Amino acid sequence: MAWNNEVLNLFEQLSQIPRESGNEKTVSDWIRDWALERGLEVRQDDIWDLLITKPASKGYEDHPPVLMQAHIDMVCEKDSDSDHDFSKDPIRFKTDGDWIVSASGTTLGADNGVGVAAAMAVLGDKDLPHPPLEVVFTVQEETTFAGAESVDVSSCKAKRMINLDHADERELIVGSCGGTGVIFTMPLEREGNVPEGKQAFLIRVSGLKGGHSGEDIHRGRGNAINLLLRLLENADVSIVSITGGTNRLAIPREAEAVVFASDAKALQETVAEAEAVFRKEYGQAPDLAITVESAAETGAPLTEEAFRKIASAVRLYPNGIAQMNGNLEGLVESSDNIGIISTEGDVLTLTSEVRGAYQSTVADITKTIEALAEIMGAEVEYFGGYVPWEFEAESELRNLAVGLYKEMFGGEMKQLALHAGLECGFFAEKIPGLDLISIGPDCQYFHSPQERVSITSIGHFYEFLKALLARL
Repeated sequence: MAWNNEVLNLFEQLSQIPRESGNEKTVSDWIRDWALERGLEVRQDDIWDLLITKPASKGYEDHPPVLMQAHIDMVCEKDSDSDHDFSKDPIRFKTDGDWIVSASGTTLGADNGVGVAAAMAVLGDKDLPHPPLEVVFTVQEETTFAGAESVDVSSCKAKRMINLDHADERELIVGSCGGTGVIFTMPLEREGNVPEGKQAFLIRVSGLKGGHSGEDIHRGRGNAINLLLRLLENADVSIVSITGGTNRLAIPREAEAVVFASDAKALQETVAEAEAVFRKEYGQAPDLAITVESAAETGAPLTEEAFRKIASAVRLYPNGIAQMNGNLEGLVESSDNIGIISTEGDVLTLTSEVRGAYQSTVADITKTIEALAEIMGAEVEYFGGYVPWEFEAESELRNLAVGLYKEMFGGEMKQLALHAGLECGFFAEKIPGLDLISIGPDCQYFHSPQERVSITSIGHFYEFLKALLARL
């Protein structure tokens, strides 16, 4: 498509290059070459983070420098009937009124592709007034935070930073949570033989809305893993396998189980009853469905005791909101999301994402998981930890941004802390005294194939960013 907005043009070019977390070399090289062609100074590290610097525009040479930051990777989720290959296929755009969505049933990558494109547009604009710029593009934000954790900013002189990874143009983010990925593994036992006289079936829960495991955890969208386990507890079946979810950062939209049953009609009735109950509970998910179909035999089922252990573990594992924030009304303070379940071989694996506004509340949830593991004879492994960005009472950058937004758009810019992990905390640790804000255009349904971004809002966001830089 041809857009009359340079941010959209760059975002669409960026989306032609696969950029799943851990697979960022090609897109990093493309951005590097793009910057070098424009005479900008570029440093690329060995995991493909980028630091790009641009001299001040005329008249701004004596102004203090500004750091801008965004991440180049994306969450790769798709509908079950999509044949998109994230390792090689580009993300195709289509429009739905004012919204841009994926044309192939996948995440769009506006998180954080629009932020990357906005920073590139600033870097490429020869007429834009601005102070000296230091732009950091990080990798693996959606998985391990390895980019923000390891990027070397010791040469950076900026004491002011604009993160470009938010999803509402009317909001100014002034803090974000910390967290960690968790892998919980528990040994299971199986029956010695495939049961005789029973038929194998595949039961699938689908059609839930899913969403971001932090920003949408309070929206009551339902976790397909929990719903499947609730159904299986009431079904007269032997369990062969349970799988569900694809990413710890996404609330699971689908989950399935292979089972053996001797009475197909009774199984269908149990499934129909469960579907009716769940549809009532989750009326906001009109596509919610539970299907049953014949399955090829896939080996011996789990013992009844093994399934009881699975059901108990999932019921007792922290999942959903842990507590609300007592200082900021309506904000989730801490949570956990079971994003993936599998029973491969003789092991149950649960993969989750713990989030909290403070390291102490993250630790509180992980201690609960460790207590459960001790009771259940399981093991716990942590990965991808990140630090919170704690709210600072005084901020010149924040005050300037709020005043400028009112001047430009006539409304108040709401200041809030985010129940999601931004990379800002890493930069606050690396650069003492750093004054931080985070902004972005209107995006919805992150980490799901329904992800979309507003064309109009991208224009507002970019005009605001340019005006803000001109004031710094």
